[in-house]
Amino acid sequence: MNIRRSRLATTILVVAVTLLTTARGWAVYNLLGPSKDEWGLKYGVQVNDAGDGMLTVVLTVADEGRLKPLSLIELIALSKETDSQGGHTYEVRAPIVLKPTHDGQRAGEVQLRKEFADRARIRILSDRVDGQPQQSGWACYEIPLNKFLNKAPAAAPSLAAPPATKATK
Repeated sequence: MNIRRSRLATTILVVAVTLLTTARGWAVYNLLGPSKDEWGLKYGVQVNDAGDGMLTVVLTVADEGRLKPLSLIELIALSKETDSQGGHTYEVRAPIVLKPTHDGQRAGEVQLRKEFADRARIRILSDRVDGQPQQSGWACYEIPLNKFLNKAPAAAPSLAAPPATKATK
């Protein structure tokens, strides 16, 4: 009898440890809504055409604001289709590593295929807000990339056709 109880207790313990360990591995992001000061972040985003259907995204951070220190910065693009539970998968997920620049800011860049640009976002994660650790998950601030995409220039007039002139009588 004692051996059966011992095996049952061991099995329950193993299952409990497994469940508790995997729960810590699930990412919980607390999406930060817009604020008057945009959480004190001072950043710049540039999107440049890199040719061959690629874009280069450059993020420059001048001040980490209320999210200091930033834990992770990544460029993401989620799929259009949802899975069976209503979630989306990543079509793009690339880290942006910030390096010091000559003017005291930090900058990083990553490349992205143009087809994902309309769904792409820069995700900034921090485990602190106002210096206080987050109790559950990470604070997540997202910057939609589509507000920084250069609009295609207006079509240039054709040089083959002569300019239209007004007829005078």
